[in-house]
Amino acid sequence: METHSHRTDKDGKPEAEDNYTAHEENPAPSPEAINEPNDRPASNTIWAAVILAIVIMGLIYLIFIR
Repeated sequence: METHSHRTDKDGKPEAEDNYTAHEENPAPSPEAINEPNDRPASNTIWAAVILAIVIMGLIYLIFIR
């Protein structure tokens, strides 16, 4: 397995890629992109918002339209 080395600045943050020809042999994404933690999953929030919107629309329908 090949190890990817990434250049970092003085603060330890990865620098932008400027050597594109080096990736012609290995075009895989960086390990940081693959192993990025999912600390803010949108799917849970979206379903809660959809259910809340349906309940509110149902209440509006029952109170004002019917």
